[in-house]
Formats: sequence, structure tokens, C-alpha cells
Amino acid sequence: METQEIKDLIKEKIANIQKNQTTQKDLKTGTDTFENAWTIPASEFRKQEARRYRDYSNWKKSDYERNFANADYKNKKEKEHSDSFKRFCKNFGIIKTKGLGIFMVGNVGTGKTYYCDCIMNELMEENKVYRTSLYQILEEMRQEYNKYKEATDDFVFTRLEKADLVIFDDLGNEYITDWGKEKMFLIFDFLYRNRISFIINTNLDDAQFKKFLQINGSVKLLDRIKERCKKYMFDWESRRAELHKKDFEELY
Repeated sequence: METQEIKDLIKEKIANIQKNQTTQKDLKTGTDTFENAWTIPASEFRKQEARRYRDYSNWKKSDYERNFANADYKNKKEKEHSDSFKRFCKNFGIIKTKGLGIFMVGNVGTGKTYYCDCIMNELMEENKVYRTSLYQILEEMRQEYNKYKEATDDFVFTRLEKADLVIFDDLGNEYITDWGKEKMFLIFDFLYRNRISFIINTNLDDAQFKKFLQINGSVKLLDRIKERCKKYMFDWESRRAELHKKDFEELY
């Protein structure tokens, strides 16, 4: 399907959401409809096998248009990261059979989410890419348990199992309880055991991230992430401080 057709379908879908016409999803049966637009199967966008999952609660048109060609490199290291991400996409057919992934670490505003979107947009035509956050998954689980007396987490694992790549944006920003940590372990353990590729980006430093992932004193989860994911440091200044510098100087 041509890019313009996909954009038209997305535009139509957003209009429907804004009119509260979205179909409710029965999470227990795992049907193709969805609830409150938490995650959207790409079959809603295109009538073909490949799928793209999106969280419409934070979705912006600019996310869809992000690509490597439009990347504005601020330093040599960022250019090297971008070139490596391009190779990741080029070799993803092999990478996904091994369950390998990417771990991006750095301050806010350094481009981690941008490059996650570049990778997603590069791969989504031929692969099932699920872009989400730990918070969104945990919130869906809470809603499921509130709705159904005999609720399980099966709907989450069914969704993960269908994905070729899972992207977790801003991991570590969540306030997480012991219940949440248990579910987090189950989610990443499932990805690890089933060799499903995943990408993580986080604003936490090494010590903070280790503490966030620690469960009952164990660092097993962090060890598994290090095994499967190549680490990239985004250790330069935030772009956001410069975004409106010209406006500030000219207008007030």
C-alpha cells in the first residue's frame, strides 16, 4: 500500500477516535477490535499481513513521519548510533530470529524516542512492530482485573507473541509497586524465553535502572537485557533547550 493511502487511513482512524466511534475490544477473547485505543493493530490501517501497533493516547502525526533521512545529527556519536540503527533495520530478518534488541540510555531530549520511531517506521511495512510502554501494559492489566472476576494476563502475552519487535518507550518513568514488578518480570521473561526482539529507551542512569529492575534483590532481569540488547549512550545535551531560542530572542 502506498504511503499516502496509509496516511489517509490513519487520518480517518483518528477522526473516528475523536468522534468516540472506536470499537470496544474484548480483551478476554482477543478479537481484532480494541478498547479506548490503547493499542491498534495495523490491520486497521492496511489490509495486508504486516501489522503496526500504536498507542493512540500519545500518537502524533509527526511520529509517523520520523525517519532516518530527516535525522539532524548534533555530533559524531549520534551519527554513528543512527548508522548502527540503520544496519539493525537492514539485518532485522536475521536479528529477529535471535531475539536481539537495542538498549538506549540518556538524558531527556537527546533523541532516543525519535530513533525508536525511525526504526519502527522503517520496519513496520514487513514486520509486526508493537510500540508501547510498561505503564500502558500494566494499566491494561489493572483494567482487565477490575472488569473480569477470572481475569488472566493471557491477552498481553498473546499480543507480545505476535510481535516481531516490541518497543518500550521511557522505561523507568513508572511508579511501580511489587505487583507491577512481578508483571514486569513476567513480560520481559516472556520476551527473553521466546526470543522476541525488543527495544528499550530510558532516562535512568545505570544505578537507577539497576534499582528499578531489581526484584527481591535479584538482578536477573537486567542481566537478560544486557545479554540480548546492544547498549547506546545518548550522553549529549537536550535539543529542547534550543527549540524556541530564536523565538525568545525575537519576540521577548
